[in-house]
Amino acid sequence: MKHEIENLIEQAINKLKDDGILDASVVPSIHVTRTKDATHGDFACNIALTLAKAAGKPPRQLAEAICQALPTDNNLQKTEIAGPGFINFFLSSDTTQSVIKTILEKKSAYGTSNIGQ
Repeated sequence: MKHEIENLIEQAINKLKDDGILDASVVPSIHVTRTKDATHGDFACNIALTLAKAAGKPPRQLAEAICQALPTDNNLQKTEIAGPGFINFFLSSDTTQSVIKTILEKKSAYGTSNIGQ
C-alpha cells in the first residue's frame, strides 16, 4: 500500500506542476512511512515540508494543495494535515481488512517468498 500512496502523491505533484503551483523542474523525493500512532493514520508523508521552499509556499498550505490534487482512490478513507505540514493517510476499512482474505486464501503459504524459484 505504501507504494500505491507514493504513486498517488506523485500524481498530485504532477497535477500541481501542470497547474503552475510547482515548478516543472522540481524532482520530489517521496517517502511514505507507517505511523507510530494509529490516531495519526496508517501512513504519513513529509513531502510538503521538503518541497515548500521550491514551491515558495508554507508547508501546510502546500500540504493542502497536495491533498486536494490527490486522485480519488477507494483504498483511502481520508487524509489529514498534521503539524507544520505532514500528510497523514487513513486507509479504508475494506483495505485494512483485505489482508485477512489473503491470509485465509494462502493459508500457510502466506508470508513466504517466491524469490529464487
